[in-house]
Amino acid sequence: MKKVLEFKFPFYRFAGLDLYNCYASVYLFLQGATAGNVDYYCQAMEGKGCNECWNCADSLQEKSERLNQLFGMIFDGRWTTQRDKWSGERSKIQKGLIEKYSDFESTTTQTMDFLTGLTGYKCQKITGEFKEHIIFSIDAGKPVIAKIKNDDTFRVIIGYDGDELIEPDYRPSDNAPDPNNPTAYDEIKYLYVYEEKIPQKYTFLDVLKAMENVMGSDFAEDIWYDIRYNIFSGNICDLSVAEVKKRFERFRNLMGIMPNRGHGIRLPFGDKKLLKGLGVDVERYWEFFSTLEEQGHLLHERGYMLNAISTSIIELQLNDTDAFPWDRLGLVNAAEQILESIIDCDLKILTAIKKAIYKT
Repeated sequence: MKKVLEFKFPFYRFAGLDLYNCYASVYLFLQGATAGNVDYYCQAMEGKGCNECWNCADSLQEKSERLNQLFGMIFDGRWTTQRDKWSGERSKIQKGLIEKYSDFESTTTQTMDFLTGLTGYKCQKITGEFKEHIIFSIDAGKPVIAKIKNDDTFRVIIGYDGDELIEPDYRPSDNAPDPNNPTAYDEIKYLYVYEEKIPQKYTFLDVLKAMENVMGSDFAEDIWYDIRYNIFSGNICDLSVAEVKKRFERFRNLMGIMPNRGHGIRLPFGDKKLLKGLGVDVERYWEFFSTLEEQGHLLHERGYMLNAISTSIIELQLNDTDAFPWDRLGLVNAAEQILESIIDCDLKILTAIKKAIYKT
């Protein structure tokens, strides 16, 4: 006997099959999500990689990306709210999060608790009799998430055909499995089976508190000001070209992720329909959403500016032992002013988060 769900909900293109990516697609299915853009060309679906064409704007692919960024922001903000130290050592919040989410299985348990608690779905973890539970769930019209035994990835089961499992097309997600080699029952460690809608255990306030926890800690630790001191302290023209280039190589390394983090901060709050489905009072938090979209966009663009300026300084054809020339100081001054504007963006974002928490 064969049964397959009409599952056409995409997976985030810049992530592998982690729990966020699989649950985002399953959640969109359970919600019956729709989008205006359903017919577009995506070269990543052909295995050619994403070229940022944004043909997928206003599509289910974009909704999947927004959910992935939101889910990640809740837990550690690695791609959104976290900032890295000049020294390369872990920040206070990074150490705390590593201690809190000490191993894969405890992290997975806490992650699923929060995701289902925020989205309002009852979920059961199944450790045996997989075939019976999968058939029951698929017959009830609900896909299943399966944890694979030998690695830290998951799969989405959307159907069965006798003893064979049927999965969706995971493209354009990173390292999508071979569609001709579906998951077998003996490869499954456990299942997550979803049941009826239930009242939310967690709310938008918990999301805001998670964001404040990370960004507030980083500001309390003076991470930005330590970066500014190490890159711009003293008269740059008193330093050798080699030393200035060394500083800007580290600076570029730190700023390389900033465009992605700016994108990740603004993106989750741009789809008001999606937010309403998560129980968010969109009108009440309109100022917060507007601030994060604006400041996230500025972080994205200014991050690219700093990368370009840093690269220009590093690639100057000068004698490394000479003093840094005053007539190139404009590049350094431009980088310093853009960094100041990035710090200001973060301050405005943190202030908006605190105001939204207070309003709640």
